[in-house]
Amino acid sequence: MTKILLVFHTSEGQTAKIAERVAAVLRGDAFDVEVHDVVAAPGPEAFDGVVLGDSIHTGRHSRTLTRYLEEHQGALALRPTALFQVSLTSANPDAEHTATAQKLIHDLEQRTGCDPDLVGLFAGALVYTQYGWMKRRIMRAIARKEGGDTDLTRDYEYTDWAAVDQFAHDMGTLVRSPRPTGAASSTSGEQHVVP
Repeated sequence: MTKILLVFHTSEGQTAKIAERVAAVLRGDAFDVEVHDVVAAPGPEAFDGVVLGDSIHTGRHSRTLTRYLEEHQGALALRPTALFQVSLTSANPDAEHTATAQKLIHDLEQRTGCDPDLVGLFAGALVYTQYGWMKRRIMRAIARKEGGDTDLTRDYEYTDWAAVDQFAHDMGTLVRSPRPTGAASSTSGEQHVVP
């Protein structure tokens, strides 16, 4: 059975939830999927494809996933690779917010040398009930500025699960596509982006 490694970093749990959904869809498509938090993740060498997921906080990707991409850039380049990014920026589908989300991916690629074949830009969640006092108020101020939800007594999920499912199916198609032996994962930065 074709093996896929799914590596993620999460802060409040939404990225982990999305990672589990991607894994479930891939398993339904007859792939053997191993899911690991990036802190305990193996290298990609024993896998036929890799999915990486990260959440955006304070306008940047996590140090742990960034380090994983840097350390395994060579092995990732030799197999189909997909990357999904979870942020509240993607909750607003207008051109300005989409460009901001895409710039975060571009900056990560420039920093790490990772050039994924498939990119997913997914909205995350506002989990006010999990935030500390200060973060709750900061997140509400940001949400208010963006025209978002501000009731501190409840949580809000913005993830488009149909887009997550499509991303997973697209990764399955990518892994099953014939590739020349030793080919790099993509050419000249061409990527399929799932909004």
